[in-house]
Amino acid sequence: MTDTDVEALAWQFLSSDYASETYVGWPLDRRLESFLRHCGLTRVADDGDGYKKVLDRVMSHISAAPRNCSDN
Repeated sequence: MTDTDVEALAWQFLSSDYASETYVGWPLDRRLESFLRHCGLTRVADDGDGYKKVLDRVMSHISAAPRNCSDN
């Protein structure tokens, strides 16, 4: 996987339901693994080094990810 691939996967995850409040009770690593498997990226989910690269990138961008907040 290239850095561009890792970056794209991280942002896809952060823009997905897996990064929303729907899965807030799940640990981040479980949400990422489920996202990857749901997208048919089992090889990435099973590749320790590749998975860690994506997880690290997700963690570095998580504060900049869009949030679905309400004023209620």
